Amino acid sequence: MSRGGRFASGANNPPPMGLTFADIQSMSREQSALYPVCTFSPIIPASVLACEGECIVGITRAWLGNYTLPIDSVFHRIAQEISQKLLPPERHDDSMSYLRPILAAYNDKSYDGMKTAIFPSHFHGKCQRNGVDPPGCPNPDCPVVCGTPGSLVHFYPTLRLIAFNYTRSTLQRLCSPGNDAYMKAERAVARAATTPRKRESEPGRVSWFGHFGHREDKVNKGFRVIMGQVSTLLEQACGGYPSEEVNALAGCSWEEAMKAFILTFP
Repeated sequence: MSRGGRFASGANNPPPMGLTFADIQSMSREQSALYPVCTFSPIIPASVLACEGECIVGITRAWLGNYTLPIDSVFHRIAQEISQKLLPPERHDDSMSYLRPILAAYNDKSYDGMKTAIFPSHFHGKCQRNGVDPPGCPNPDCPVVCGTPGSLVHFYPTLRLIAFNYTRSTLQRLCSPGNDAYMKAERAVARAATTPRKRESEPGRVSWFGHFGHREDKVNKGFRVIMGQVSTLLEQACGGYPSEEVNALAGCSWEEAMKAFILTFP
């Protein structure tokens, strides 16, 4: 698998969206470039009353897997706009490859970032109050914010928004000037847009760059504008309305499958 993990389908064929419980189970255990290779015991002690170990790993990987298709859809749209607005026709097929540094940087950072956003930052600790578990705690539907599967299920709209906000903010940062991944992608697009191929330099031929007068600074500015759309495009791919409302983020909810998966952990 390429360094870009699952973000590898054709530039003109964005993948379909929507995941089943079986898909989520499979992706949460997958060892690929998208997820760090982890080895863990398949047995969780019966005394564990919070999402720990395999539970944290599985749920974090499941959210990353869920977002693979929406992110791929967003970057295909970005690649198409780069092709149409910045590149000569003969380089349109290469546009997705110029974004690989950004996708690779996301893959490298996403596991730790998503895990921290969900667990230590929000869902953590036991649910007991005065030494007693409230009804529904730790499973299957715990009305106390804590680090149990039942709490994740009860506050699923919050969990869904945390995953979306982490994904959006990380992509927004990586798609903005000031980081190595963005600069590598920007330089690759600028070279492709301003450097004529050998056959264009032959006598009697006018290069695309010479004909249209694209200077590097103009290309960089155009690239910055296009990449600045990533937040809006992700919101659109997820169905809009990023909030804790019941029907928010309809395209990035996966509620039924994710709740079933979460409750496979004790």
